Amino acid sequence: MTTPNMQTNALSPTTASALSELTEMDQGTLFAAQVHKMGDARGAAGSKVIYGDDTTLVLIWTGFSYRALIARSKKMLDAQINKGGFIERLTRATLDEHEGTTIADACAAIQETRDHFRRVLGGAGGGPVTPNGGVWEPLHIDGMEVRGSRVYRGAARPEDERAPVPGTIYVQGVKLGERVVEPAPNGPWRADSKPKTVAKRLIKEALPIGLFCQYKLDPQRVSSVSVGAKAEKVAKAEGIPIDPGALRSLFKIAP
Repeated sequence: MTTPNMQTNALSPTTASALSELTEMDQGTLFAAQVHKMGDARGAAGSKVIYGDDTTLVLIWTGFSYRALIARSKKMLDAQINKGGFIERLTRATLDEHEGTTIADACAAIQETRDHFRRVLGGAGGGPVTPNGGVWEPLHIDGMEVRGSRVYRGAARPEDERAPVPGTIYVQGVKLGERVVEPAPNGPWRADSKPKTVAKRLIKEALPIGLFCQYKLDPQRVSSVSVGAKAEKVAKAEGIPIDPGALRSLFKIAP
């Protein structure tokens, strides 16, 4: 089983036209940023190695309906299951990454994914957590409010390594494309996940929910930020590869 989405270049006339249409929509915001990712610290204390700390240019569409994204994902998954053979295909695909995968692992992954979708659609939670409250405020750039984004305006808490620093931006949305500017020196971290975990990832990667992303943008790790028409220009000028499957999804998940 493979993810159906292929990538094309942002300069393609069709893709450029779709980006322009998104820019004009009043249901979300195009957001572009150059980010030095935090990465994953692995190893013993005092000798930790950082993996996955690439510097990338990323293009995101924020402010859409997360519930609609889940609803479309559930509909697509149900359709695949109803066609027959989905469990077998998922098992084979998972076996390619994890020896010893069984049909039971694939079935459990499907069931847990469907249960998660039902909880979100039933209003029982399980969706993305958006920081809010007195220390958070909506993100504004060039006079435009970036929906689905918040900025931390509270005090610094150096005693807590996980606490945000003042000015940290949290962005939730659909990742339309990404270009690596500088690869991580130690490469990506490759976790030894259990078969069921691998199967759940493969399921989501083949659905609209697989496009969902969340970014914590520390001000010291963000080189540039642009929104709206400026973000569109950045995507074209920098040649950020755009996922056409992501673009197609956006015109169906808007509230």
